[in-house]
Amino acid sequence: MADTQSDSDLIDRYVYAVLVHIPRPRRGKVGAELRTRIGEEALNRPVRAVLSQLGPPEDRARRFRGAPRQLIGPRLYDTYLRVLWPAVRAMTIVVGGVSLLTASLAAGAEPTVSGVLLDGMTSAFAGAVYSAFWVTVVFAVIERVAPGVVLHEWRPEDLAPVPHGREIPLGDAIGDLVFAIAVLGVALCFFPALAPPFLAEIAQGLDSGVVSRLLPAVVVVAVLWIAVAGAQLIVRAWTLPITALSIAADLLAIATAAAVLAHRPYFSDVFLTELRGEGGDVGKALDTGIGIGAVAVILVCATAIVTAARKYLGHRQGPDADR
Repeated sequence: MADTQSDSDLIDRYVYAVLVHIPRPRRGKVGAELRTRIGEEALNRPVRAVLSQLGPPEDRARRFRGAPRQLIGPRLYDTYLRVLWPAVRAMTIVVGGVSLLTASLAAGAEPTVSGVLLDGMTSAFAGAVYSAFWVTVVFAVIERVAPGVVLHEWRPEDLAPVPHGREIPLGDAIGDLVFAIAVLGVALCFFPALAPPFLAEIAQGLDSGVVSRLLPAVVVVAVLWIAVAGAQLIVRAWTLPITALSIAADLLAIATAAAVLAHRPYFSDVFLTELRGEGGDVGKALDTGIGIGAVAVILVCATAIVTAARKYLGHRQGPDADR
């Protein structure tokens, strides 16, 4: 039983457990140093109390080695994550998008939707793995080559203020308002009667269905976004009316983007074949840009709906929910 073990037996076991994790050339010195320390501290306290204070053998061995054994230690782990996820997302989007465009426009066999999507997803996954690998390698090297380096020195001044029922930052509301006004301006420029001279030819060449049905829907969405951003500037909190209006505007945006994709069958073998055809470079570029924009709108608005609902629930559960 543990209670019947002698002090010398406990010391031997502890020292052995530590030395197992120490390189062989250093074991003699580390063992002597550890035994000396235990002996000195055990003069006034029980050996068991001394060993408890020293902590687990693995942790003590890590201190003697002077370098963490884990790949990314706790000192750099939070910074590592802050760099890792944006890098992975950026590489996934860039590599996947480039692959989709290349597969769609490359010469050769007739394109198929499944083949193009498979190339894009494979490349996106490869880009994510590649970026994660190199970010991890860089931080692992920093962890071992410069164990004392401080990549970000935290200060109390860096703390964000505690929200008191005003969860919508002023900068976010202003940014949303500017974006909505820009979308409205761009949409109005594509109406033939309102198009500026440098867009007149392109506006005249747009599909009549786009001009008569889809562009007015885009204008309505932009106006709703302006209303949402204006309400956010005034209320500055995720109340039920603000949340409902925001979700309604984003749902309409998703529906409009889906109608754009359905009106011009982007995800079809016929469209891919036409895209590879000769002539109409400006029209093809515009067509492709509209399709990419519609997909982006669907993804961004779906995320915004989840965020708005989450912020509303957080506001309801906050300290000022009953005010």
